[in-house]
Amino acid sequence: MAAVVRKPAALRQGGRIAVVMPSGPVLRENLAAGMAALERHGFEVVPPPEREPHRLFSAGDAERLADLRAAFADPSNDVVWCARGGWGAQRLLPGLDSAWLRERGRLCVGFSDATALLSHLVEHAGVAALHGPMVAHDVAREDASGRLAEMLALLQGKAEWSVPVPETLIPGEVRAPVRGGCLTVLAALAGTPWQPSFRDAIAFFEDVAERPQRRIDRMLTQLLQAGAFAGVRGFVFGTMLDCGPSEELRETILGGIGELGVPVGFGAPVGHGPINLPVPLGLPAQLVLPSKGGGTLGGNEPMVRL
Repeated sequence: MAAVVRKPAALRQGGRIAVVMPSGPVLRENLAAGMAALERHGFEVVPPPEREPHRLFSAGDAERLADLRAAFADPSNDVVWCARGGWGAQRLLPGLDSAWLRERGRLCVGFSDATALLSHLVEHAGVAALHGPMVAHDVAREDASGRLAEMLALLQGKAEWSVPVPETLIPGEVRAPVRGGCLTVLAALAGTPWQPSFRDAIAFFEDVAERPQRRIDRMLTQLLQAGAFAGVRGFVFGTMLDCGPSEELRETILGGIGELGVPVGFGAPVGHGPINLPVPLGLPAQLVLPSKGGGTLGGNEPMVRL
């Protein structure tokens, strides 16, 4: 694990955004809508190369890896922004050298399956990343709501960030870096060279269509028994879309990690839901969870190097 997490350079006004597809294929109309939204805000957007889909991937492993490396290698790119999730990013990790990524230090944005890439950047390359909307997934929707402008301001170092955490499961207050993303992807990394560690960090998780009593419990248990939660400082669960009844989900979470004795929040509007607020990964944040009601997770310093 990298000892110090660096802030990447800020997105310049009028700067260049390279769109990548490390996971599944996209509907071209969705990709075009997301790119157009970014262009309306004054940025140059470079589309991903057109590739022939392979199985359930946007292209073969070698092609996707080459495109990803090219996006990080190009010094004119301010941001490497994932198009969509699905599955496939984890397959590319052996070809992404940590020192090489750290030297380039590009801003990277994504969520869902892109969690594998973001986790590698933060934990092993030591470069902060942004868990947030993807170009062909929900950028156009976030633009229509006005939230995209707020996220772009964050990438430019012009804004602080904060997300509400509606429910307190275990109260407390802690300041620590945030790490995490899609629970399914992070659990799949357990036992690999890219296994996540949440030591001295706030663990953030979101997911979609995973049943609580078997799958969610299984994944939390897997990470716990793999040692990933040793020294964890707190937990925040985001949108758990179609993951079963809320009461059953809360019971499963507390049954899995409640005995760790750290603050636990639930229901942040982040992830596979109608609102996907951005969360910087790898940088200090403040988690405040009062005993009654909900709280907040946020940071008051720029997530980028200005």
